[in-house]
Amino acid sequence: MTLPHRFTIGLLLLGLAACTPWTRVDPGSRTETKRDDYTLELPLGWVKRTANINDFFVTRDGPALNYIVVNRQPHDRKLPHTKRETRPDMLPHEIAELAIAEWKSSEATANLDVLSNTPVMVGGRPAARVHIRYKNDRGLPIERVMVGLVDAKGRLSIQYEAPAIVYFQRGLPDFEAMVASVRFR
Repeated sequence: MTLPHRFTIGLLLLGLAACTPWTRVDPGSRTETKRDDYTLELPLGWVKRTANINDFFVTRDGPALNYIVVNRQPHDRKLPHTKRETRPDMLPHEIAELAIAEWKSSEATANLDVLSNTPVMVGGRPAARVHIRYKNDRGLPIERVMVGLVDAKGRLSIQYEAPAIVYFQRGLPDFEAMVASVRFR
């Protein structure tokens, strides 16, 4: 192999490394801000996807085993299954009911059990915290916790999901700390 070929292959490998879709969350990259709207702290040691349609997508052990997804949407963007919209004056229990209806409309989570549904505060704003369990198509129990709120700018959802066996409890403290770190601007 000639020197120009080696140089070209080296540049190609360097370019591919720069396009890596995942980066590890470390103390220097932990605090994130989105759209001059809110900030939060991602869990240390997890990895975040750099190219994603969501505001944030992080996983500790791989997306099939656990993930946290943060999504901010305008009120007029319809939910995919129920085709419903949110409003800025919705109460936490209405947000919870909407989330549960959305999940029940999805074939993947239609068999869900609601484990808890409580009002909480996120960044000083009223929100809903919904905890569900369902079985995936292989019969594995999956748990999901969603904290959601609405305000004048739209809806914000922070969702954690993992298999109920081992993985869910292992990542739950990181999810709770992430939700507690949310600050609105």
